[in-house]
Amino acid sequence: MASHPAGVWNIDVHGVGVVVGKIGDIAKGLKDQVTSYGTHLQNAAKDAGTISKGGSGDYGGKNGMGLVALALSNFAEATKGQLEFMAERAGASLTGAVDATKAYITGDLEMAAQAQSDALKASTTPPPVALPPSPGGRKK
Repeated sequence: MASHPAGVWNIDVHGVGVVVGKIGDIAKGLKDQVTSYGTHLQNAAKDAGTISKGGSGDYGGKNGMGLVALALSNFAEATKGQLEFMAERAGASLTGAVDATKAYITGDLEMAAQAQSDALKASTTPPPVALPPSPGGRKK
């Protein structure tokens, strides 16, 4: 998408479609990765162990959870909203790009229809005809 100095927009509609399609595929993968991220953090926390013999530490009210597990849990809680926001923003950006491109196409079609209508009106109005002077009005 480029803006020219005169304010004329030139959007490559096909190019927008290609990019939106590719980013849409990536965004779908992002949702799966966010889910996987949570699962991997849970597994890492579970496998981190504790510093007390027998693994019965109680840090921050997380029964049986060691310091590393607690840190991972806190990290997951702190970043969850950011990851969700990122996914939502990506979806909103894609929707905005598609909506803007549709409006651009609609605007082009409306302008083309208006130009055709104006051209049709101009072509149905006969041009003025200059009639020759009447025979009686000629000087000899």
